[in-house]
Amino acid sequence: MREGGVTPTDPIRPGAALNDPDLRAGLQARLEVLAAAGPRAGAALQIARDTWSVLAAYPWQRFNYRYGRWQADVILWRALITFEAWESYRWRRDTGSFQLLNPHSGERVGEFYSREYLRSKAMPPGDEPDVVAEPGGTLEFAGDPGSVGVYRTPGGDASTLRFSWTPRLILGSLRGGIEMLRAGAADRLPPAQPPLDLDVLDGARVWFTHSPDKPPGKPDWKAAYRAHHYRPGGRQARFGRTKP
Repeated sequence: MREGGVTPTDPIRPGAALNDPDLRAGLQARLEVLAAAGPRAGAALQIARDTWSVLAAYPWQRFNYRYGRWQADVILWRALITFEAWESYRWRRDTGSFQLLNPHSGERVGEFYSREYLRSKAMPPGDEPDVVAEPGGTLEFAGDPGSVGVYRTPGGDASTLRFSWTPRLILGSLRGGIEMLRAGAADRLPPAQPPLDLDVLDGARVWFTHSPDKPPGKPDWKAAYRAHHYRPGGRQARFGRTKP
């Protein structure tokens, strides 16, 4: 790794994903291609550098995932006419995020933006095709399942690496947190501040793994109302180096 070059100088921790020489060489080649492309590849180069830093710090973990859902969506014109005295909801198809699941218990361990969402918002790295598929499957993940990470198809090479973060993670925290990780000022990724309440959000959606077809009838209005008006709350976690 060249000091001052395009490759980050993070120390590679024992057991971290970048101990794989083939993966390391493939990602380094990508970094060099992006650096040679000039300013137009600036955002993609930053994501590739962030990917390197995450993989230098974290090992691969195997998770199941589910992708694609029926989402309770408020009918806005009716809510406006009635000044939200009451609201009406309907089901719509949504592939803006996917959930990580514990492969043994099935417990939800995190949720991340999909490439379809990033592309719709013109956010890097949204121009890459995704490696998750409906209605779900298995992937390898390195990072913090509650905030930021890199995922790939099991055993995939550098071309299958995808970087993402959890919805409602403050983007300034994401960028600053990875810089702190890279500089050694933090030994972990920034936590979501505050975390998602998946119990509230999943009360107003049905994943394709449970119902490939649109659910009959309308969503439960109480659950839909809570999810539609959900705002993250609670105490924000402190970020930095953990105490020994």
